[in-house]
Amino acid sequence: MGSEPILVLEGKPMSQAEINKLQAAVAWDSKGKKLGDVNDVHLEKESGIPAWITVSLGLLNSRKHFVPLANSRFEGADLHLAWTKSEITDAPKSANSIELSPAEETALIDYYRLRDEASAS
Repeated sequence: MGSEPILVLEGKPMSQAEINKLQAAVAWDSKGKKLGDVNDVHLEKESGIPAWITVSLGLLNSRKHFVPLANSRFEGADLHLAWTKSEITDAPKSANSIELSPAEETALIDYYRLRDEASAS
């Protein structure tokens, strides 16, 4: 028990097997609240690095929310996200759950302050 290594997700390439495990993970918010199963893993177009996941929340888990993988931890079958459930549900919405438009991705990057983190490093 607990022998699987923790994979910290910081824009690092992942094998297809790791991506498949991530897609089968259970997502948890930053306060330890179970959110549910990861629906999809979305890769950056240029690099192929996993950048976003979708998780279903809301009434009867009817709405998929895009959540960045930045500062997340993947341990065993659990994905520990860096944001609370409220932050995730309050984030800008996407018109579909298959792909983010450039404008939607920019809105999410700004909302989650991902540019601030990139410029701070």
